[in-house]
Amino acid sequence: MKRMLALIALVCFLVYTGVYIFVYLFRAFRLPEAAGAPVQIWHGDPFSRAILVAVFFMIGLLVMLFVMLMRPGAHRAGSMAVRPDLWQWLVEQGERTNESPERIGERAIAIYRARIAGTDAMSPH
Repeated sequence: MKRMLALIALVCFLVYTGVYIFVYLFRAFRLPEAAGAPVQIWHGDPFSRAILVAVFFMIGLLVMLFVMLMRPGAHRAGSMAVRPDLWQWLVEQGERTNESPERIGERAIAIYRARIAGTDAMSPH
């Protein structure tokens, strides 16, 4: 659901900015008929260029954000894949001890990290 919402927001933003840029460029480079004297239009207006650069920059940022959100595993930040046989063991242990498999896994990982760090996981700090 979050992916779809992000996709809809990105598409709406891209459509809006695309229409804005098209309308701006159409107006900026359309030369009106001169009324007696030659009319000069300066297309290098710094404010207009700054707006266009900002719009293109935001489009780039949103596309980058979209790509980051759509990569596999992006919605599961901080989690890891568990081997099927290990998950089955966690489920069996959970049934025996009346605990959730996630809690048993968290406790096992905490003990493993403590052993690697050289501290005792069971003692209070």
